[in-house]
Amino acid sequence: MDPQVREALLRFFQGLLAVLKEEGRVEVLPKEGEVYVNLQGNFKALPQDDPAFREALARLAALHLRTALRAAVAVDLDFNGQEEARRRQLVARALALAERVKAEGRPIELEPMPPKDRRLIHLALAEVPGVRTHSVGRDENRRVVIEPAEPSAP
Repeated sequence: MDPQVREALLRFFQGLLAVLKEEGRVEVLPKEGEVYVNLQGNFKALPQDDPAFREALARLAALHLRTALRAAVAVDLDFNGQEEARRRQLVARALALAERVKAEGRPIELEPMPPKDRRLIHLALAEVPGVRTHSVGRDENRRVVIEPAEPSAP
């Protein structure tokens, strides 16, 4: 990760916490194709459980990088590691469901979910032998189907 990007994000989020009179720690780490920012603390002014707020603040941070450094960098924002923990649970659930699909030989359709979550499941199961995934539905009703992979021809 470019040290200037790391420093700019640290300043941006530390400044935000200072303006809001919040105490916390800012963690900035490289992540596949983006930068992971984890704000750690017991925040009162920041709506930590609001995905729309989190996404909007991440876009604002990316815009800051674009204007300050002319760097096009995607920012993945988290509060106290909650989102990362949720993603790990989602992947673990998908892996368990994949095993069930293999054992039962029938597809399982998951609940509707946002594009990022669907992508995470598709990537997590891409290399799992015996299953394949695809998405069905439209708009906010789009969901992942995990199904048995067709047997290979002899």
